[in-house]
Amino acid sequence: MALTFDSIAVFDPASQGIKFAGRHVDPAGVERFVICLVSGEALRARFHLEAPSPEQLLAAYSQIKNDIHRVAARRFAAGEKRPSISAQDLL
Repeated sequence: MALTFDSIAVFDPASQGIKFAGRHVDPAGVERFVICLVSGEALRARFHLEAPSPEQLLAAYSQIKNDIHRVAARRFAAGEKRPSISAQDLL
């Protein structure tokens, strides 16, 4: 159950995290988008940020997006419908 990440990431005011989408194609060829989230807390902890702006969180996400995508893909493969990445996942 692989995910491909080729979309843009956006700051989500409701969760105070960064949302991004993965694309999954099932064995029958049906494509669907999977919404993923990395928490603002995870990015703050990883980069030692205090009260970061949405732009700073997006920049932090961009620096480690490959790591974040790996965690999201692993969680999706394990059955999580909307993978959410926490601070513990990025340590």
